[in-house]
Amino acid sequence: MSHLILIVDDDAELRTLYRMILEREGYTVDEAANGAEALKYLGSHVPDLIIMDMLMPMLGGESVMRRIQQIPALRDVRIIVLTAYPRFRDTVRYLDADQFLVKPITPRQIVEAVRDVLSEEPRSEE
Repeated sequence: MSHLILIVDDDAELRTLYRMILEREGYTVDEAANGAEALKYLGSHVPDLIIMDMLMPMLGGESVMRRIQQIPALRDVRIIVLTAYPRFRDTVRYLDADQFLVKPITPRQIVEAVRDVLSEEPRSEE
């Protein structure tokens, strides 16, 4: 079974690039251009992994991550934060993201991060 990944980034070119890289590895990939689109998507889909930018129009990554934590159906969704701003590292750690990557990254780095996160044990009940 192919893992479903949601890419949330306001940069259309980066979304397309990440999609191509991950689809070539056998993943099913959907996209959202901002946090509001992501939450709408998450109302009817439960991806295995979300790759999330932090600074986006309408609703940023931090707000989306906080909302995801409040939705029981999304408890096991993994999150990789991919941002150009290292200053978000502590915020992301507090919000319990699975990995934090700073742009720019190579195709190999994104594939390895996705493989690592998806191979980890499911989150435990708290």
